[in-house]
Amino acid sequence: MLPSAGKRDIISHFSRIRTTFRHREALIQCMQELGYTVEIETTIRGYHGQHNVDIAVKNTGGYGLGFVKNPDGTYDMVADWWGISGKGEKKIAEELKQQAEKIQKEYAKKIVLEQTAADGFSLISETEESDGTVRIVVRRWK
Repeated sequence: MLPSAGKRDIISHFSRIRTTFRHREALIQCMQELGYTVEIETTIRGYHGQHNVDIAVKNTGGYGLGFVKNPDGTYDMVADWWGISGKGEKKIAEELKQQAEKIQKEYAKKIVLEQTAADGFSLISETEESDGTVRIVVRRWK
């Protein structure tokens, strides 16, 4: 069916953010620890459409956030928050960037802790500094 004269077609607006996430299981666990519900190889819903993703996480706004694997093994973050509460494109981009930074921080911490444990180290302490960096102290007994 063709749109009526004078009406605009509404097109879904999925934004894609490049990340350095490589470890699928660590990314899934990280998202679960952040309180998200995770689904594998499904679709996420957008303003007027859907997008196939390798990892989908459900957020409170009803629209999905997902990750799509690239040929180089990294995952891009994909989301469509267009049309939510009258937010403009600039506001959506900023929210996606903040979300990506929060996820990146948790993901990096998870990778470091997993690798140090695999190398025989035990976690002694973990603190967040005033500038937002995470300080992790580990020790290995010989």
